[in-house]
Amino acid sequence: MSKDKTLIAKKEIYGTLRSCNFFIRRIGLSFVDKKPNTFLQKINVLSSFITASSFVALMLISEYVYIVYLLAKSVTLEKLMGSYLHIAGYDTMSFGKLLTIWYKKNTFRRVVNDLADIWPVDEKNPEAVAIKNKCLSTLRSRQSLYIFWNVLGVWLYNLTPVALHLYRLARGIPSDLGFVWQMYYPFDKTKPIVHEFVYIFETASGLYSVCCMLSSDVFFITMASHISMMLRILQVKIRSLGVVESADGKLIGGLHNCYDEIIDLIDVHQRLIRYGNDLEDAFSVVNLINVLLSSVNICCVMFSIIFLEPLMEMGNKFFIAAALTQMGVVCWYADDIYRASVGVSDAVFASGWYNCNPRCRRALLLMLQRSQRPLYFTALKFSSITLNTFRSILTTSYSYFTLLYTSYRRH
Repeated sequence: MSKDKTLIAKKEIYGTLRSCNFFIRRIGLSFVDKKPNTFLQKINVLSSFITASSFVALMLISEYVYIVYLLAKSVTLEKLMGSYLHIAGYDTMSFGKLLTIWYKKNTFRRVVNDLADIWPVDEKNPEAVAIKNKCLSTLRSRQSLYIFWNVLGVWLYNLTPVALHLYRLARGIPSDLGFVWQMYYPFDKTKPIVHEFVYIFETASGLYSVCCMLSSDVFFITMASHISMMLRILQVKIRSLGVVESADGKLIGGLHNCYDEIIDLIDVHQRLIRYGNDLEDAFSVVNLINVLLSSVNICCVMFSIIFLEPLMEMGNKFFIAAALTQMGVVCWYADDIYRASVGVSDAVFASGWYNCNPRCRRALLLMLQRSQRPLYFTALKFSSITLNTFRSILTTSYSYFTLLYTSYRRH
């Protein structure tokens, strides 16, 4: 690809990562911006990352210490559920994703840059152009929906104590500013000034946690969408192999030599497989955490919405919308890339291989054999992630909820 086309490709790819880059900058990282060169730039990036990771880590530790404290006191079920177990699960996933994108930052930057070499810039085939436009449009809408639930949800949690405090004061009721989360502190957090600092810390921690979650998930679904899109465009090109038309639109018979074109398509196919495997290796542990904790998070927040915390009901409703959207989008794109990779073998069979010479047929046979091993994402190699995984998460969540419901009604 020429230099001009590469620049256009990078511009289009960076455009799809604009929202991801906004959130990832908040935690001191980026896969799009130039690497810091000066000492001050490096200090600024490092300090941003240390600040974000420290806030999220301290928040997570405080939440788990509080949960252990409640368990040690043998509190009731509603008291335990009211300790925001689902928030602790969310923050666990956020911290795991923060470590992942930090550890794999160079791999992600390389994948983003390498993807520009095979990006469809000037496609002439109307079907390929339609696939590209549809995939990019769908991606933008799903990115916006996922970001909307998370950002609005965290601000509802953050501002609810302030709204309740102002409401009580307006009614002439004595009131103190509440807290955002249920966390343990080794000091009295109700003292003047300390109270306000704790509220600011909890607000900032929640925002950093959401930034970590969105940075990882939006990047994952964006890159998975791009790989899936290019696999489908690859199918269109494969199906046109061996099909040669004359000027009047009639098919030209005889054996055709399209070996060089086949080799180029094989190279694109191998690179897409490599990019997909890079994402799989990077997000395998994170996907396992997602699968394990999503069912528990959905169950706990549903229990809180129905039986507990009426004042936090709106925040919890947005939380469950974010949790369902997160796993739904991740499973959708994981399933989409699986189906797109399987479709390559169907495209080879549907091509005009019978119009190709023996050398071309042998090359197509190699592509056919390789494409019969599908590309998919896993939860640490335990199981592949597809839409069936999302169905299993919902089923498991409902099973957990009925168990909690039975125990709650019994007592």
